[in-house]
Amino acid sequence: MSFSFPPALLLLALVPAAIWLGYPHQRFRRRRDTVSLILRTAIIVLLALALAGMQIVRDTDRLAVVFLVDASDSVDPVLRDAALGQVRETIGAMGDADLAGLVVFAQRPLVERPVSDSRTLGPVRSSPDSGNTDIAAAVRLALAMFPSDAARRIVILSDGQQTIGDAEAAAQLAAAAGVEITYLPLQTLDAPDVRVTRFDAPAAVPQASSSTSA
Repeated sequence: MSFSFPPALLLLALVPAAIWLGYPHQRFRRRRDTVSLILRTAIIVLLALALAGMQIVRDTDRLAVVFLVDASDSVDPVLRDAALGQVRETIGAMGDADLAGLVVFAQRPLVERPVSDSRTLGPVRSSPDSGNTDIAAAVRLALAMFPSDAARRIVILSDGQQTIGDAEAAAQLAAAAGVEITYLPLQTLDAPDVRVTRFDAPAAVPQASSSTSA
């Protein structure tokens, strides 16, 4: 059990006072006053626990992972295929009780595979608009996919070149929900650079002449 705002538990100090003030002293009203006292005490306790943000934390060996694979134009298709191959291997090696899902994202995220206990990943057919990269939208979608009875983790496979959205804000939202985020960078493949080494132009260009005829 944990509390997000423990100072609110100080309200529990009102319980003895409520019992003292509401204790039934008259015999003919004892039953009614006792019920009233129990209700008032319960309200104070529940209010204090609610304001304190009581959470019951249970340990679980079950893990749910949502993989986010970047399919934007900035990621080389070879790297993307390698990332999907890594996801397949990881899903195949997960524990029997573990769950996994897959989101392919670029300008917007698409659920390629809902969270499930299957140990296989078929051909990836999702093809999002690849003109932009919105990591934040992919993280928010992953948060909505998780079950409530498992430890939760997001694995992002991307070059990190965000063009829209706020990934930092999405990461803070995940942290507040108790979701772990792991980032696996997709490095740009080594390729020959293209650059201009020489530009030839005449030193002077004669002005074009125009003539008119009557």
